[in-house]
Amino acid sequence: LTRNSLIPLSLVVCFALVYWLRAAPFWIAVVGVPIVLLYVGAPRLGRTSLARFDRDAIGLLASGRKAELRARYARAILMRLFAAPALAAERRGLVAAETGDAAGARSAYRAALDGYPQDRAPVAVRLGLAQAAFALGDDREAILHYQGVLTNDGRFPRVARNLAHALARRGEELDQAEELAEEALRESKDASAKLVRALVHAKRGEAGPARKLLKAARRAKGVDELREDVEVALEEI
Repeated sequence: LTRNSLIPLSLVVCFALVYWLRAAPFWIAVVGVPIVLLYVGAPRLGRTSLARFDRDAIGLLASGRKAELRARYARAILMRLFAAPALAAERRGLVAAETGDAAGARSAYRAALDGYPQDRAPVAVRLGLAQAAFALGDDREAILHYQGVLTNDGRFPRVARNLAHALARRGEELDQAEELAEEALRESKDASAKLVRALVHAKRGEAGPARKLLKAARRAKGVDELREDVEVALEEI
Protein backbone atom coordinates (compact mmCIF):
# COMPACT_ATOMS: atom_id res chain seq x y z
CA LEU A 1 0.00 0.00 0.00
CA THR A 2 1.30 3.44 -1.01
CA ARG A 3 -0.27 6.86 -1.44
CA ASN A 4 -0.49 6.43 -5.20
CA SER A 5 -2.43 3.20 -4.78
CA LEU A 6 -5.16 4.74 -2.63
CA ILE A 7 -7.21 6.27 -5.45
CA PRO A 8 -7.21 3.09 -7.59
CA LEU A 9 -8.09 1.17 -4.43
CA SER A 10 -11.04 3.45 -3.72
CA LEU A 11 -12.29 3.03 -7.29
CA VAL A 12 -12.07 -0.76 -7.08
CA VAL A 13 -13.88 -0.80 -3.73
CA CYS A 14 -16.65 1.49 -4.97
CA PHE A 15 -17.03 -0.53 -8.16
CA ALA A 16 -17.37 -3.71 -6.12
CA LEU A 17 -19.95 -2.11 -3.83
CA VAL A 18 -22.05 -0.87 -6.77
CA TYR A 19 -21.87 -3.73 -9.24
CA TRP A 20 -21.20 -6.79 -7.08
CA LEU A 21 -22.87 -6.07 -3.76
CA ARG A 22 -25.50 -3.61 -5.02
CA ALA A 23 -24.76 -1.41 -2.03
CA ALA A 24 -26.60 1.83 -1.39
CA PRO A 25 -24.82 5.13 -2.13
CA PHE A 26 -24.46 5.69 1.62
CA TRP A 27 -22.03 2.78 1.89
CA ILE A 28 -20.04 4.01 -1.09
CA ALA A 29 -19.54 7.30 0.74
CA VAL A 30 -18.71 5.53 4.00
CA VAL A 31 -15.91 3.54 2.31
CA GLY A 32 -14.73 5.94 -0.39
CA VAL A 33 -14.52 9.24 1.47
CA PRO A 34 -12.03 8.04 4.16
CA ILE A 35 -9.76 6.67 1.44
CA VAL A 36 -9.81 9.98 -0.42
CA LEU A 37 -9.11 11.86 2.82
CA LEU A 38 -6.23 9.53 3.55
CA TYR A 39 -4.84 10.25 0.07
CA VAL A 40 -4.98 13.99 0.73
CA GLY A 41 -3.44 13.73 4.17
CA ALA A 42 -0.85 11.04 3.38
CA PRO A 43 2.11 13.39 2.71
CA ARG A 44 1.67 15.12 6.05
CA LEU A 45 1.30 11.80 7.85
CA GLY A 46 4.48 10.56 6.17
CA ARG A 47 6.47 13.69 7.10
CA THR A 48 5.29 13.55 10.71
CA SER A 49 6.18 9.88 11.04
CA LEU A 50 9.59 10.50 9.48
CA ALA A 51 10.33 13.36 11.87
CA ARG A 52 9.39 11.19 14.85
CA PHE A 53 11.58 8.37 13.59
CA ASP A 54 14.53 10.74 13.17
CA ARG A 55 14.06 12.05 16.71
CA ASP A 56 13.88 8.56 18.19
CA ALA A 57 16.80 7.25 16.09
CA ILE A 58 19.03 10.08 17.32
CA GLY A 59 18.09 9.22 20.89
CA LEU A 60 18.77 5.52 20.41
CA LEU A 61 22.16 6.16 18.81
CA ALA A 62 23.13 8.70 21.47
CA SER A 63 22.30 6.23 24.23
CA GLY A 64 24.11 3.30 22.61
CA ARG A 65 20.94 1.35 21.84
CA LYS A 66 21.54 0.59 18.17
CA ALA A 67 19.93 -2.83 18.49
CA GLU A 68 16.53 -1.14 18.92
CA LEU A 69 16.71 0.72 15.60
CA ARG A 70 15.18 -2.08 13.54
CA ALA A 71 12.16 -2.36 15.79
CA ARG A 72 11.69 1.41 15.70
CA TYR A 73 11.91 1.42 11.90
CA ALA A 74 9.33 -1.37 11.72
CA ARG A 75 6.93 0.73 13.81
CA ALA A 76 7.30 3.73 11.49
CA ILE A 77 4.55 2.40 9.24
CA LEU A 78 3.30 5.77 8.01
CA MET A 79 6.86 6.84 7.14
CA ARG A 80 7.43 3.69 5.13
CA LEU A 81 4.08 3.99 3.35
CA PHE A 82 3.72 7.71 2.75
CA ALA A 83 7.06 9.52 3.12
CA ALA A 84 9.05 10.22 -0.04
CA PRO A 85 10.55 6.85 -1.10
CA ALA A 86 14.09 8.26 -1.19
CA LEU A 87 13.78 9.55 2.38
CA ALA A 88 12.39 6.26 3.66
CA ALA A 89 15.16 4.36 1.86
CA GLU A 90 17.79 6.61 3.44
CA ARG A 91 16.44 5.75 6.90
CA ARG A 92 16.45 2.07 6.00
CA GLY A 93 20.08 2.44 4.99
CA LEU A 94 20.91 4.13 8.28
CA VAL A 95 19.31 1.31 10.27
CA ALA A 96 21.13 -1.36 8.26
CA ALA A 97 24.49 0.41 8.52
CA GLU A 98 24.23 0.99 12.26
CA THR A 99 23.23 -2.61 12.92
CA GLY A 100 26.06 -4.15 10.88
CA ASP A 101 24.18 -5.08 7.70
CA ALA A 102 26.47 -3.62 5.04
CA ALA A 103 24.69 -5.38 2.16
CA GLY A 104 21.32 -4.10 3.31
CA ALA A 105 22.75 -0.62 3.75
CA ARG A 106 24.17 -0.58 0.23
CA SER A 107 20.87 -1.74 -1.26
CA ALA A 108 18.92 0.89 0.66
CA TYR A 109 21.31 3.74 -0.11
CA ARG A 110 21.29 2.79 -3.80
CA ALA A 111 17.50 3.02 -3.75
CA ALA A 112 17.72 6.40 -2.02
CA LEU A 113 20.27 7.65 -4.55
CA ASP A 114 17.98 6.67 -7.41
CA GLY A 115 15.29 8.90 -5.94
CA TYR A 116 17.23 12.11 -6.58
CA PRO A 117 18.31 13.91 -9.77
CA GLN A 118 21.89 13.25 -10.78
CA ASP A 119 24.43 14.65 -8.28
CA ARG A 120 21.65 16.09 -6.10
CA ALA A 121 21.44 13.39 -3.44
CA PRO A 122 22.27 14.55 0.11
CA VAL A 123 25.78 13.87 1.29
CA ALA A 124 24.44 11.45 3.92
CA VAL A 125 23.14 9.18 1.15
CA ARG A 126 26.32 9.30 -0.95
CA LEU A 127 28.60 8.89 2.04
CA GLY A 128 26.45 6.08 3.43
CA LEU A 129 26.66 4.27 0.10
CA ALA A 130 30.44 4.75 -0.02
CA GLN A 131 30.85 3.38 3.51
CA ALA A 132 28.64 0.37 2.80
CA ALA A 133 30.48 -0.46 -0.43
CA PHE A 134 33.83 -0.10 1.37
CA ALA A 135 32.69 -2.42 4.15
CA LEU A 136 31.76 -5.01 1.52
CA GLY A 137 35.15 -4.71 -0.17
CA ASP A 138 33.63 -3.18 -3.31
CA ASP A 139 36.46 -0.69 -3.78
CA ARG A 140 35.31 0.42 -7.22
CA GLU A 141 31.95 1.71 -5.98
CA ALA A 142 33.46 3.01 -2.75
CA ILE A 143 36.06 5.04 -4.65
CA LEU A 144 33.42 6.51 -6.96
CA HIS A 145 31.32 7.85 -4.11
CA TYR A 146 34.18 8.82 -1.79
CA GLN A 147 35.70 10.86 -4.62
CA GLY A 148 32.37 12.58 -5.16
CA VAL A 149 32.05 13.43 -1.48
CA LEU A 150 35.58 14.83 -1.29
CA THR A 151 35.07 16.87 -4.45
CA ASN A 152 31.66 18.30 -3.64
CA ASP A 153 31.32 18.25 0.13
CA GLY A 154 34.75 18.53 1.71
CA ARG A 155 36.38 16.36 4.35
CA PHE A 156 34.62 13.94 6.69
CA PRO A 157 36.04 11.63 9.37
CA ARG A 158 37.58 8.43 7.93
CA VAL A 159 36.88 9.42 4.32
CA ALA A 160 40.53 10.18 3.51
CA ARG A 161 41.70 6.99 5.21
CA ASN A 162 39.08 4.75 3.59
CA LEU A 163 39.59 6.25 0.14
CA ALA A 164 43.37 5.81 0.44
CA HIS A 165 42.79 2.22 1.54
CA ALA A 166 40.45 1.49 -1.37
CA LEU A 167 42.77 3.08 -3.92
CA ALA A 168 45.77 1.19 -2.56
CA ARG A 169 43.93 -2.15 -2.54
CA ARG A 170 43.21 -1.66 -6.23
CA GLY A 171 46.69 -0.30 -6.92
CA GLU A 172 45.21 2.82 -8.51
CA GLU A 173 46.04 6.52 -8.23
CA LEU A 174 48.82 5.82 -5.75
CA ASP A 175 49.91 9.47 -5.69
CA GLN A 176 46.47 10.45 -4.46
CA ALA A 177 46.38 7.46 -2.12
CA GLU A 178 49.68 8.61 -0.60
CA GLU A 179 48.40 12.15 -0.12
CA LEU A 180 45.21 10.91 1.50
CA ALA A 181 47.10 8.45 3.71
CA GLU A 182 49.33 11.25 4.94
CA GLU A 183 46.24 13.33 5.67
CA ALA A 184 44.74 10.43 7.61
CA LEU A 185 47.95 10.14 9.64
CA ARG A 186 47.84 13.84 10.48
CA GLU A 187 44.25 13.45 11.68
CA SER A 188 44.96 10.37 13.75
CA LYS A 189 47.97 8.30 14.73
CA ASP A 190 45.87 5.20 15.33
CA ALA A 191 46.79 1.80 13.95
CA SER A 192 44.38 1.99 11.02
CA ALA A 193 45.95 5.18 9.70
CA LYS A 194 49.46 3.71 10.08
CA LEU A 195 48.48 0.52 8.28
CA VAL A 196 46.83 2.37 5.40
CA ARG A 197 50.05 4.36 4.96
CA ALA A 198 52.00 1.09 5.15
CA LEU A 199 49.77 -0.39 2.44
CA VAL A 200 50.46 2.54 0.13
CA HIS A 201 54.20 2.10 0.74
CA ALA A 202 53.94 -1.60 -0.04
CA LYS A 203 51.97 -0.99 -3.23
CA ARG A 204 54.72 1.40 -4.32
CA GLY A 205 57.31 -1.29 -3.65
CA GLU A 206 58.71 0.53 -0.61
CA ALA A 207 59.18 -2.45 1.68
CA GLY A 208 61.25 -0.75 4.40
CA PRO A 209 58.80 2.02 5.36
CA ALA A 210 55.89 -0.40 5.02
CA ARG A 211 57.45 -2.92 7.42
CA LYS A 212 58.30 -0.20 9.90
CA LEU A 213 54.68 0.98 10.10
CA LEU A 214 53.43 -2.62 10.13
CA LYS A 215 55.66 -3.33 13.12
CA ALA A 216 54.38 -0.22 14.91
CA ALA A 217 50.82 -1.54 14.63
CA ARG A 218 51.56 -5.20 15.33
CA ARG A 219 49.71 -5.29 18.66
CA ALA A 220 46.72 -3.21 17.63
CA LYS A 221 43.32 -4.86 17.87
CA GLY A 222 40.47 -4.72 15.36
CA VAL A 223 42.70 -4.20 12.31
CA ASP A 224 43.46 -7.80 11.33
CA GLU A 225 42.05 -7.47 7.82
CA LEU A 226 44.01 -4.28 7.12
CA ARG A 227 47.17 -5.81 8.57
CA GLU A 228 46.68 -8.80 6.25
CA ASP A 229 46.32 -6.45 3.26
CA VAL A 230 49.72 -4.98 4.08
CA GLU A 231 51.35 -8.38 4.57
CA VAL A 232 50.00 -9.66 1.25
CA ALA A 233 51.18 -6.51 -0.55
CA LEU A 234 54.66 -6.96 0.96
CA GLU A 235 54.80 -10.56 -0.25
CA GLU A 236 54.03 -9.35 -3.76
CA ILE A 237 57.00 -6.95 -3.89
